[in-house]
Amino acid sequence: MKLDIKPLQTLLLSLTLACAGSALATTGSSSTLIRDLTIFDATGKAPYTADVLIQNGRFQAIGPKLSAPADAKIIVGKGLSMLPGLIDVHVHWINMGGVSRADIASQLLLSGVTTATDFHSAPESYAPKRDYHQQLLSPHVIYTARTGVPGGHGTDWGDETITRLASSEQEANAAITQLAPFQPDMIKVFADGWRYGNPVNRNSINPDALAAVVNAARKQNLPVVTHTVTVNGAKLAATAGVTAIVHAIQDREADDELVALLQKNKVFYAPTLAVYEPRPGRTANVSAAQEHLTALRQAASRKNLQRFAKAGIAIALGTDAGINSTFFGESSLRELELLVEFGLTPTEALIAGTANSAAVLGLQQDRGTIEIGKRADFVLVKGQPWQNIADYRNNKYVFVDGNMLVKQGQLTTAQGPALPTATVAPAMLDDFERADNLTLTLASRQADLDFGFPRSQLLTQRVPRDSGGMALLLSAKMAIKEEPKALIVLPASPGAFTPINATGFNGVQFEARGDSQQYLIELVSTTGVVSKTFNASQHWQQLKLAFGDFSTTTNATANNTQFSAENIIAIKVGAKRAAGDVFWLELDNVGFY
Repeated sequence: MKLDIKPLQTLLLSLTLACAGSALATTGSSSTLIRDLTIFDATGKAPYTADVLIQNGRFQAIGPKLSAPADAKIIVGKGLSMLPGLIDVHVHWINMGGVSRADIASQLLLSGVTTATDFHSAPESYAPKRDYHQQLLSPHVIYTARTGVPGGHGTDWGDETITRLASSEQEANAAITQLAPFQPDMIKVFADGWRYGNPVNRNSINPDALAAVVNAARKQNLPVVTHTVTVNGAKLAATAGVTAIVHAIQDREADDELVALLQKNKVFYAPTLAVYEPRPGRTANVSAAQEHLTALRQAASRKNLQRFAKAGIAIALGTDAGINSTFFGESSLRELELLVEFGLTPTEALIAGTANSAAVLGLQQDRGTIEIGKRADFVLVKGQPWQNIADYRNNKYVFVDGNMLVKQGQLTTAQGPALPTATVAPAMLDDFERADNLTLTLASRQADLDFGFPRSQLLTQRVPRDSGGMALLLSAKMAIKEEPKALIVLPASPGAFTPINATGFNGVQFEARGDSQQYLIELVSTTGVVSKTFNASQHWQQLKLAFGDFSTTTNATANNTQFSAENIIAIKVGAKRAAGDVFWLELDNVGFY
């Protein structure tokens, strides 16, 4: 199958690959020679038998009866097939059911996924997460920065910490400029607000804003993918020149205009069939009307995939893993099978999950096929997946950068730590003296607002104190909805990723003044959330709240464990008030005692 390669995706090898989330350091100059393999190289050639020599993490030689270097480890490959590792272009690294980031890495590897995107991290956390993954057995991680529109899908929770807002050309340019220092590997745009036929839809992006995102990202050699699920949304995305659409088009069957636009602009299509599959556990309490709507969407999705593939539009593999009980790794394997069930041949599905997906990420010169000089990310399976796609599940070995990370279906060594090592908590977390919106731990202040729309509004600004120095003023207006809230978030580290250990302290202290009503403080750890209310009058006062005085909240993590001061990741302060209310609060010198 011929690959469609866009100019945007041309690889600046020495620079881009350094930021592409390498999983594990290559082990020096060691060599591995695998003899007598059947090789499916994903270049379009028929499978063939050869030896493969791997050195310094890359394919060094491929051919019959290769000579073994003196330091080579020899693997007998007879009866095994070598294929490129899977590349999943749509993964949300979410703590789903108590699964840690290390667990996600393990599950992806065990399924043969050697590169996966991360669609769910704050840009501030990219650097510490890149460092943390060096301690793990892990696939390569492609950190993807998110943009969306006010009132749009993907912006209905939190603030702009994860999803930057862009409703105009000017805002789009500003968003990409603001993201650049964090070195994202890709940009995702929540472009389409259609919610699968539900009565409430979200806003869609303006054409000028989307075009500006694409143009600004192109200048930084960043691919752009879109959340797009409608025919009209796909036309908008294709016209803007996005790299890929990473959901199924399912509101209706595609027309000739859309097919022509996708062809002209060489847009890849990753339909995330796994997240939409109506499987047991999802359909138990579904009404007949909802079931009928799902069937209509699935029928449109099937016909559109078949039509796009027939028209030569390159198909890629994405799953939306982490969303709606779409399990990591397993969903990537299921996506291969669904691509075949929906009409691709097994060979086409394998190329979608390897070579084409590498091209979506702009990494086609580095991985995705088995060729000399490319990164040695591959699986050894028992069977012939190009004839029976389910055989990919029989992967016996998984290699990343030439390192064997999975052997006979098990990780070769124990997985790394479930959490990054906590640092000692400072006595002062934030005194609001910095003018750059950073805490004393160099983390950007965030906002925790009620979910969905309408949403409460929170404004913050540094203001001078009569006694000298600066304080933080919170001004909020509650949304007209049930249980509105507005809190400032003071992360313990950039992106609230690396925890701090506050067990050397007795509790939290801070200074405050407000409107003489009740406020809320929450302590967030990696294992739970605890909260306490307090009152603040119009006069400054210092409050000391012992850890033992806090109580567990309903916001505790999914595994329902308790808060631990050993792993604090943030302190939140604000209020929950009645719908439509306003409040103000001034804070200073937030820390521990």
